[in-house]
Amino acid sequence: MRKMLAIPLLAIFFAALPTMTSAQAKPKNQLLPNGVVKSVSASSVTVTAKDKDSTFTVDGKTQVVGKGLGTKSRAAAGKPTIVDLLKAGDRVTVTYQDMSGTMHASKIEVTAAATK
Repeated sequence: MRKMLAIPLLAIFFAALPTMTSAQAKPKNQLLPNGVVKSVSASSVTVTAKDKDSTFTVDGKTQVVGKGLGTKSRAAAGKPTIVDLLKAGDRVTVTYQDMSGTMHASKIEVTAAATK
């Protein structure tokens, strides 16, 4: 009787095993609050926070949000690049993931635009 019960329990365990390992492999969101954009390129953004520079990779999936960015998006025919949306001096908060030693920005929130 015990063997009959152990077999279904083992089957459930092995069926759930891939789910547990894939949940562990997903990168964890991290936050860099209150930084200032130092430089922007099509593939990266460098932000200074607490006297330390951090460079983040960006791609088409990186969200850039903030006041007035919708207007900039419309001006760029709805397909703005990161260079169209950010400039040196902007104050930002960056949500990122560590991808094998590379910090990838998933969301950049502009909290204050650079003064002219």
